[in-house]
Amino acid sequence: MSKNFGESTTASATYAGFSEKNLEEVTKGSIVVFGAPADSTLPRRSGSSNGPKAIRQATMNALTSYFNSPSKTVVSLDTGKTRRFKSEVIGIDLGDLSDCIEVTTETLKQIDQLTAGVHDQGGLPVLLGGDGRILEGMTTGLQSSSSELGLLVISNRLDIPKANGLTSKTLSSLLSISSKSDNYPILTIGTNGIQPHENWKEIKKVHGNIISAEDIHDQGEEIALNAIQQFSLKNNQILCVIDAGVLDTGFAAGTPGLNVGGLTPLQLIEILSKANIASKLVGICVSNVAPLLDARGHTQYAVAEALLAVMGERLFEEI
Repeated sequence: MSKNFGESTTASATYAGFSEKNLEEVTKGSIVVFGAPADSTLPRRSGSSNGPKAIRQATMNALTSYFNSPSKTVVSLDTGKTRRFKSEVIGIDLGDLSDCIEVTTETLKQIDQLTAGVHDQGGLPVLLGGDGRILEGMTTGLQSSSSELGLLVISNRLDIPKANGLTSKTLSSLLSISSKSDNYPILTIGTNGIQPHENWKEIKKVHGNIISAEDIHDQGEEIALNAIQQFSLKNNQILCVIDAGVLDTGFAAGTPGLNVGGLTPLQLIEILSKANIASKLVGICVSNVAPLLDARGHTQYAVAEALLAVMGERLFEEI
């Protein structure tokens, strides 16, 4: 199966300086990154095929201070605390899916198989994208080898988009949900804009919760953090989705006063920094990073910081 993957990342740095290895070399406890450089069709986030490369580069920039220190430590000027990057962590970068131009049924099958393979060998799969449709492949792969899964989605949408003949799907339809009345299978944060009523209804029907970007702007980040805490209490296995579309386009363009809606980069990073779900993660999907839409680079850097933040104790320790 690994022959379908492994397009070299040598031209750009691997994710967080991880080793380039094959699926067969995945071991228990390892963090395993792979990319799906599938572009989005207009009018969605064109240029998302460059997402995996942009995330890797932005992550290396975010970690520069750690890597410049012989002990891989930095001191926060705000808190005075010292934090160390765990260079002993087993990190693997499998590269990108080959021949992945757009999301197709074959693309989803490859993501499904690779996700399941990493999970079965005890690794944490981290998928870098790429069009938001890639999430379907990851949820299928995890559910083929896991018990009930909780889906934490940081996105402006309540569905995954149609692509190449694949119809759009509500987020709740991605999960195999039991009939337990006390389950809490899905939490969405950052919803913004016009959403089909059916999508709202389907999430509520399965006892999910929706925290909109407006809720966070009005009530602060605590409303999102409280929701994540309750969600975490109900779910021992969490797939976290970070959709770059959740960010306010005004901040990406450098004109925050001219665009309304979405989360600010700081809100996204702060929420995931304080979420404290690293130990429960069974997968992470980062999608819709489209560098061509953001010449200033704010989006990919915010997403890179958010991804590092949600992995928390898996990658860092305070000393």
